[in-house]
Amino acid sequence: MAIHRPEGPRIKKIGGGYLARYQHLPLYQSCYGLCLHVYRLRVGFPKTIKHDLGSQFFESAVRCVKAIVVANGQENKIRYIQILNLEFETLWLFSRLLYDLKAISQGEFQVLSKMLSEIGPQIQAWLKWERQNKKSKHTASTK
Repeated sequence: MAIHRPEGPRIKKIGGGYLARYQHLPLYQSCYGLCLHVYRLRVGFPKTIKHDLGSQFFESAVRCVKAIVVANGQENKIRYIQILNLEFETLWLFSRLLYDLKAISQGEFQVLSKMLSEIGPQIQAWLKWERQNKKSKHTASTK
């Protein structure tokens, strides 16, 4: 599956520092690819599932992408990454429900699980990095 790779500078100047454009973040690209995949899956769901659980699954995936965009634009990203992490956990729930309700096959579930398994550690690494960065800024300011 090809993912759109935007052209242009990879960073933009914000205030006194630089900020990576969210489109270039691997996490953004992975979540965007997940959104596309979930949307395509949703089209094939039975009508009873497509319009409730299927819609909620897709909307949750979109909220994850939006959370990345918002977090990337904030000076204090931790709160927004935690929101992203909680929303991401609901994607696991939805994928398991869809599998148990036979709306997706075992193969589709395995593809979703692989995508989610690749995204989760990226979220955790971002959160860890932000926490360490916040601690080092706090330590430097108290000296």
